[in-house]
Amino acid sequence: MRNKMITGAIIAAVLLSGMVLFWYFTPSEISIVNIDAPKEIAIGQLDELRINLQNNASEDVNVTINVKNAFVDEKGESLKGFTILAYGNLSNMSNYKSLNAVDRPQKEVLLKPGSNIILVSIGYQVPGAQKVEVEVYQQGKFADSRIIELNVLKPTIEIFLEKYKSTNGTNEIHSVYGYLRLRGKGYAPGVAVNISVIDEETNKTVKTVTRGYSLHSEEDIPYSSQPLVIWQNRIFTYDPVTGAKIDTQTDTYSPIVVIELAKDESSTEKYARSPVVVKGKMGDRYKVVVTATWVDQFVSSEMKIPSSLATYKLPYPYGRKVQK
Repeated sequence: MRNKMITGAIIAAVLLSGMVLFWYFTPSEISIVNIDAPKEIAIGQLDELRINLQNNASEDVNVTINVKNAFVDEKGESLKGFTILAYGNLSNMSNYKSLNAVDRPQKEVLLKPGSNIILVSIGYQVPGAQKVEVEVYQQGKFADSRIIELNVLKPTIEIFLEKYKSTNGTNEIHSVYGYLRLRGKGYAPGVAVNISVIDEETNKTVKTVTRGYSLHSEEDIPYSSQPLVIWQNRIFTYDPVTGAKIDTQTDTYSPIVVIELAKDESSTEKYARSPVVVKGKMGDRYKVVVTATWVDQFVSSEMKIPSSLATYKLPYPYGRKVQK
């Protein structure tokens, strides 16, 4: 009797193991048809993967999706989790379901029979090639996977300087304007800009200041240029007849450096709109050096004051005003 029980248990275990193995190695009815992805994506730009899944079953099937390397931070580390933006069946696009942006390592979605689309958000803070792997599981069993590679573009930073010369009584006023440009699509956070004035006779730094900037270049604009010093003034007025509120914003683009060369005594003008102000005497010679550093990029531009070259005349003295 005991031997029969043992034999029966062994047979049951073998049958159960066989069923499990048969289930595990039976080809899944779920497969990844293709993944549409942008060939290029800019740093800091959110984009999406379009995952096409085929459900060959005659009924709805719940599957678990895992997307690896969907997001990478500025340190180059892949973040856990991803965001499904929407999913649905191609035969009825109106039934697309939009999900809340909740990041989890894996997510379950319901596939209708036929072709299904899943939209997944992606974004990267470092340039270069990035591999994204999509895995699909059905009831815990691996169904299919696919790896794609996309290129994350890296914009470049540039520095431009302009000068303006004027007089204040018998004193010469040399103003230097600076512009930071991002060439190419993308986002450049944490650009460190150093502005220094050097005495050319002693080669010593007279004044220096470091400021931080963030640049963003829109998709339809080849480059984005930003003045290094902007003062904003906002005025609210009201229409006396209708009471309508009028919002007027004035942006003043000011010099990054003002150098006053006095014939006799320096003026009492503070030039408060500029971060670097130097007051010297006629005959003094200075060099304005501006550098910008971002990730592994370093650019610089310099200008001598006074210059033997003809001074570029700006259309507006000491500050450019733009009304919005």
